[in-house]
Amino acid sequence: MTLGTVSSAGAAMVALLASVPPAGAVQTPPELPRFASDAFLDPAGRELFTMAFDGWGDLGEQVERYTARIDKRVAVSLRALRKDRVVYHSETAVRAFWERNRRPIVQVLGSSARYPMRDLVLGGNNMAWLEEIPFDAPFVPGSDQLFVGTEHGVTAFMPTEDDFLLRHPLAEGADTFYRFRSGDTTTVTLPDGRQLAAVQLEVIPRESSPHLISGKLSIDPASGALVQGVYSVSRRLDVARDIPEFREEVASSLAYRLIPGFMKPLTAEMRMVAVEYSLWDFKVWLPRTVRYEGDVAMGAVKVPVEVEVKYRIESVALKDELAAEGPEGMPEGESLKHIHFETEAEAMAFIAQLLSEDDQITYRSVTDTLRPPVAPDTGLRPFTATGRRWSRWITPDDPGVLEQSPHLPAPIWEDAVGFPSAEQRGQYIRQLASLPAPPVKRVLWDFSWGWGGQDLLRYNRVEGPAVGASSKWTLHGSFRLGASGHFGFADLRPKVRLDVERSTLRRRIELGTYHELRATDLESGYLGSGNSFDAFLFGRDNGEYFGVAGADLAWRPPASARQSFSLRAYAERQWAVETNTGFALFRAFDRDWEFRPNLAADEVEEAGGELRLSPWWGRDPERAEFGIEVFGRSAVWRRAGEEVRENYHQASATVTTIVPLRGSGWRRSRMALEVAGGHTWGQAPVQRSWFVGGPGSLRGYPASTLSGLSFLRGRVEWSRTFEVFGGSLFGDAGWAGPASEFDSGDILYGIGAGLSIMDGWMRFDLSQGLKGPQKGFRVEVYLDQIL
Repeated sequence: MTLGTVSSAGAAMVALLASVPPAGAVQTPPELPRFASDAFLDPAGRELFTMAFDGWGDLGEQVERYTARIDKRVAVSLRALRKDRVVYHSETAVRAFWERNRRPIVQVLGSSARYPMRDLVLGGNNMAWLEEIPFDAPFVPGSDQLFVGTEHGVTAFMPTEDDFLLRHPLAEGADTFYRFRSGDTTTVTLPDGRQLAAVQLEVIPRESSPHLISGKLSIDPASGALVQGVYSVSRRLDVARDIPEFREEVASSLAYRLIPGFMKPLTAEMRMVAVEYSLWDFKVWLPRTVRYEGDVAMGAVKVPVEVEVKYRIESVALKDELAAEGPEGMPEGESLKHIHFETEAEAMAFIAQLLSEDDQITYRSVTDTLRPPVAPDTGLRPFTATGRRWSRWITPDDPGVLEQSPHLPAPIWEDAVGFPSAEQRGQYIRQLASLPAPPVKRVLWDFSWGWGGQDLLRYNRVEGPAVGASSKWTLHGSFRLGASGHFGFADLRPKVRLDVERSTLRRRIELGTYHELRATDLESGYLGSGNSFDAFLFGRDNGEYFGVAGADLAWRPPASARQSFSLRAYAERQWAVETNTGFALFRAFDRDWEFRPNLAADEVEEAGGELRLSPWWGRDPERAEFGIEVFGRSAVWRRAGEEVRENYHQASATVTTIVPLRGSGWRRSRMALEVAGGHTWGQAPVQRSWFVGGPGSLRGYPASTLSGLSFLRGRVEWSRTFEVFGGSLFGDAGWAGPASEFDSGDILYGIGAGLSIMDGWMRFDLSQGLKGPQKGFRVEVYLDQIL
């Protein structure tokens, strides 16, 4: 089913709505309004909402039973700068037999899951594979249409002040939480080519809140039924701020305060939910697809989650059709054979036998006694009183056939027939992005400092120990004001940044002014916690630093998305900073040791622009992956106090490919190759040189072993993964200097072995340089390696 825009809201839409009497409309005196007087921004919006509101509880009630093929696919990833690592994915295919007032029957047709330590989780329990199927029960016609899968109707979504569920836009009292406006009239193209008209109803929350949604509902004006719903939660949920019980009992405890800042705050965001319906035999609207996109984050650790469900209705029996049949539900003149079963188990065994004959696979009934209890009832999933799943299950005798089933859908990162395509997903986001930002009734203020914030405690050879503070104010809608700063106890200089940011579903634009310490590579993380620990404990500070003061304008993806591009314009003054400390914990008694000197930066005034693109192709860890990072900078500059201007242009590219060799799941071996190069045209300040050395470029050598206006480097790795952990062997090579002086004999080489955690998300490497005066044996711990 596809949607196409016909016209904007206006006279044509009002006429369309007026041509169809509202289903079950209640006539009330003018002096007794049904809804809040300011809930509707136009007359068509009022009429459309009234129609949907009045018919909401009755839609689907005429369905007495149905049979459906239901496919579900899920992916959970671990986000890093280089790529999103898929740590869990599953694909499920079932056939559901649903009948009103009876327990549904679910026939498992296919099931596949991949995640670390799966064999250990399944253990010796021969039914554990059934518990990992992410499916509980089929949808209930006549229950809620928007929050498909909850099956508890709209009353479960009108929470008290102590609750954190969503407030339903069509439930009683919704007009006090939302405002409504009619949108475009659209055409709905059904699978058989027939077209129907639908009208969009925009749902606008009265305030930004994790309890309220913002979205667009396409309504069938003939019945008030939902044709399509696209929505997001209007504000990210901050667990410590938005859940009173957690704030009072956990967030104020000493244990929570001792959690390091890079793991706080704990947040969750439902970025996009899209529900599509199809019209069965032109009689009843039933769900066709559902897609959920969101993420959970513990500070800097972000976990994106994607879920898609596809429904293919095979048969439907309506109440009026059954009433026209004989007393046993059969047309007159036909007979029905009666079979009596003493127990439910006997009946289920008989059904399993019939299904075995149809599919040529031996099925059996799985009773509740074989299913261990699951989580207690939260009101969101259908359970029996004993805490076990409500559905009755029929599964193959041999569960091994499920992973090879032809019924299994493709993984969620592949386009598949019946699921939302990439073009449709883009259309959903565009619809949400066109909505006005919800107002902020009160300014939201987030403040953190020192241990309680991300990268607000740091250590480097310029500042020594430095303590920082950060404050963010959500001012209005999508605008945020931020202020942050650090004070170094070695250089005794404050660093400050002020910025205003506008963030939407599609982009983030930030205007800032600053006086701060800068690393030569903005994306390096040298001012983060990892390099700080390395510098404080072992005296190995991999960064090269200089001071900056100026202003910039940056355009990036939203904070919840992978940072795959960045465009930045800036004007700033740059100056040299010195090494001001000589302490490292494990060097405390070495009188001859000191930090290496910092870069002697040029004092200049510079204005320019930077562009960084880092697309990544391939999410299936069992197939080839490919990524590229392109960086470019163009700037004009002059030395402080001089009038002569210089300009330069820089470009670099990094190409990465990963090829599977053997194995599957989380027990596999792979080979990776990475090649990078860059060049500078014109005369650039020394701080704009390319630097080679250290774990990010050339292992086995100290940071900045080589530098110059051009560079080349490469690395090759072989990795063998054993569930969560993996071992690797690698070799690196690198060169930097003037391009005109390149000599292959100047290339440096290093080899080593490493331990990988979660597919390279964290690495522990032992490396040995093979050439040159600075070669040596090194131990490195860092994040985000290729394998």
